[in-house]
Amino acid sequence: MTQGVELRGKTLGIIGLGSIGSATANLGKGMGMHVIAYNRTPKKMKGVKMVSLDTLLKSSDAISLHTTHEEANNNMIGAKKLAKMKNGVIIVNTVDRELVDENAMAHALKSGKVDSYGYEGEDLVHTPLAKLESAIGIQSFGWFTKEALDNLYKIWTNNLVTMVKGKPQNRVILN
Repeated sequence: MTQGVELRGKTLGIIGLGSIGSATANLGKGMGMHVIAYNRTPKKMKGVKMVSLDTLLKSSDAISLHTTHEEANNNMIGAKKLAKMKNGVIIVNTVDRELVDENAMAHALKSGKVDSYGYEGEDLVHTPLAKLESAIGIQSFGWFTKEALDNLYKIWTNNLVTMVKGKPQNRVILN
């Protein structure tokens, strides 16, 4: 069994300070971590220092990805960004596997540059990370609970009712 790492006193870097990133920042602060964050649009959050992405990569003992999944962010974390990180960094990707160049991550894990990497995805077999003990993949069915589906149906029904009344909510406008 591998010995764990004390998180208290370490630096947690959060990429994407939306609702989940902010909740993660609060968890980190609660564990006694120093929390820094990078967000495309700088935000103010008590106890969290906003920094550049490069500063976050160079300063963090643990990095948690919470940025939006859009094509511009594909392979956001590749060999060049991994090289900037501290040796032995811990990375958790809560967004999408496409944010990380998995070949570069596999190399970083094998070399010890990255201590451990947590990610989720549908296909956990056909990836260069599949056989690495320090890569922890889980299938992304966290949303598939009775409560989440009940909430989904309520929102969907409410959207239909408000649309019929001429006051649509939760609209998505595509250009």
